[in-house]
Amino acid sequence: MLSDGQTSAVKVAARGQDNMLPHINKILVIRVDGIGDLLNSTPAIALLRGNYPSAEITVLARPLNAPVLIGNPDVDRILIFDRKDKHHGIAAQLRFYHELRREGFQLVVAMQTAMWSHLVAFLSGAPYRLGRYQKRFRSTLTHAWRGQYRKGETHEVDRNLELVRLICQGESRRKLVYHMSADEIATAKAQQTSWGIGDDAFLIGIHPGGSSFDKRWPEKQYADLADRLAQQYNATILLLRGPEEAELVQNIQEAMQSHAITYAPKTIRELGALLSCCDLVVCNDSGPMHLAAALDVPMVAIFGPTDHVAWYPLSENASIVRRDMPCWPCSAHKCKIGWECTKKLPVDPVWDATTEKVK
Repeated sequence: MLSDGQTSAVKVAARGQDNMLPHINKILVIRVDGIGDLLNSTPAIALLRGNYPSAEITVLARPLNAPVLIGNPDVDRILIFDRKDKHHGIAAQLRFYHELRREGFQLVVAMQTAMWSHLVAFLSGAPYRLGRYQKRFRSTLTHAWRGQYRKGETHEVDRNLELVRLICQGESRRKLVYHMSADEIATAKAQQTSWGIGDDAFLIGIHPGGSSFDKRWPEKQYADLADRLAQQYNATILLLRGPEEAELVQNIQEAMQSHAITYAPKTIRELGALLSCCDLVVCNDSGPMHLAAALDVPMVAIFGPTDHVAWYPLSENASIVRRDMPCWPCSAHKCKIGWECTKKLPVDPVWDATTEKVK
C-alpha cells in the first residue's frame, strides 16, 4: 500500500507493447458519479493520454462533476449525461445511446464500476471495452480487471491506474489534475475583498457538508472548533456550503460565539477558487475535500465510516482525523450504533490536527 500523500510516479513493470491497443483514435471514459470519483480518475486519464497521445479523449460525466475537468490538458471533450433533465425517461435515453454510437469510439473505459457503465460501453459499439469484472453486463467487456479490493488496502487513484494499465504502459504521477484560471482566482480574491477580508487575514475555510448524513461531523463540534480558531489565531472564518445546506451552516453560525462569513458558491469552479485562497480548510470526507486536495491547500479532513485508505485526500498538505471503531470496515449506511465514528468524534483531536497545520 502506498503511503499517505505520496505523489511520486508509480512505476509500471515493463510489459512490452503487448497490452497496447492498435488504431485508437477516439476514447470515451465513463465517470457519471461524484466530484471526488472523477478527480481521483484524473491520474488514470493522464496515463491514457500519455499512451495514446493522438487519440481524442472524451469523458462522459454528469452536471455535478463535469466542471472539474475544465482546463484539464488530458481531456479533449466533455459529454454530459443528465438523467434528471435532458436524458430523463426511456425515449431520451434511447436517443442518447443512438447519438453515442454515432460517435464511433474505438475504446470505452468504464472507470465507474456500475451496471449502467458496462451497458453504455457495449451500446457504444466500441470494439474495445475496458472495465472491472463486477456488476451486471461484465461479460460484454473485452478487457476486464478481475481482482478484488478489500477495504483499507488501496487508494482509489491506484485502483484506476491499475485498471488502465491493462492497456497502457509507462509511468503516471499519483497527483490529481485540476486547473484554475487566473481570472477565476482574481474573481475569488475580489469577492473576499468585498467581504472585508484583507490580504493579511488568516483565512480558514470550513465546509461542513457531505453527500450523506453519516459523513457529517455534528454542527456543535464545528461551531466549537471555529470559535477556538477565531479566538486563538484571530482567524477569519469562512463557512462554505452547498445549495441544500443552508440550515446546516445557519445552525453552526448560531452556535458560534465568534463571527463567521457564510457563502454558498454558485458553481464548483467558484468553490474551487475560494478554497484555493484559504490558508487552511477544514471539511468532511466530501467532494470539496478532494477539490482542496487537488489544489494542495493545507487541510484537515474528518472521516467517519468511509474507507479512509481508499479515499483520503491525495495531497501532502492534507491530514485526516477519524475515530477508530471495532466495527470498521463497515457498511456505512446501515449502521446499528448511530454512526458513532462521526457523531461522537470529539473536538480535541480535530483541534490538535488543525493546530499542527497552523504551525
